Amino acid sequence: MTALIGELSGPQRSSRGAVQEFCASVLGLPISRGTIQRAVDWVSDAIIPHYEAIAEKARAATVNWYQHGVSVWLWVMANTTVAFFKVQASCSKGAFAALVERWAGIVVNDGYGVYC
Repeated sequence: MTALIGELSGPQRSSRGAVQEFCASVLGLPISRGTIQRAVDWVSDAIIPHYEAIAEKARAATVNWYQHGVSVWLWVMANTTVAFFKVQASCSKGAFAALVERWAGIVVNDGYGVYC
């Protein structure tokens, strides 16, 4: 149950009230918002070692921001399910098009002009 509450509250971004309503209406389990928050805290604490292990591996890796003496850009396409990274030699509209290919959804971005 703690994992379900953590999933609903974290990656699914449901409010504490929405989780409370789901538990009552779908699971038949009346639960307070305080208990929901406590479950979220437990899940957060439980994943800390995994988060730190990932950070340690990332920080220990040799990161090379140059490819054959040429600057490169790290492009990221991410959603609630996956993150896709692509290293490109350009930050142009063509590089953006190569990243997204046939995808035609809504882009949430940092405002850089090539996304438009």
